[in-house]
Amino acid sequence: MAQIRNIEVELKAKCSAEKFYANLTRDAPKLPKYVPQIIHNVQVFPVDGEVRVGSVFVWDYVQDKPSAVMTKEKITAVDHKKMSVTCTVFEGELTKGFTSFATTLSITPTKKDGSYNCLVKWSVQYEKANEDVTDPTYLKKWLENFTKELDINLVKEE
Repeated sequence: MAQIRNIEVELKAKCSAEKFYANLTRDAPKLPKYVPQIIHNVQVFPVDGEVRVGSVFVWDYVQDKPSAVMTKEKITAVDHKKMSVTCTVFEGELTKGFTSFATTLSITPTKKDGSYNCLVKWSVQYEKANEDVTDPTYLKKWLENFTKELDINLVKEE
């Protein structure tokens, strides 16, 4: 029986927690403006601007290869007050070789001490289809790069 594995990434961000969370939920279609080398396009359905359980995100992004890939994920849990969202992948690149793949994003505001304003935590849970499938260890660096670049560009607007 395959086991569920985890990848955890936690980074300090200088932009406000609210702004970071908004850009990864209701404002996600704007992400190509902030991280164009990583995210090429984001669509959110339904398109009414409200992100809720059942909403679908379609991502076109650069993974660990020079060409773009696509992933579709459905929101399975969301808590806007606690700035937390969990998405489960159901189609695309991240379904190849995995029986399950889910990502939880949690953003925690911190006391403004001048060095950072929030903690961004990514938790990726996945189950490989078989032991021959390579662990997606590249995701740790990808999430770090994505978070850092998004933070830098959001801070420029504040």
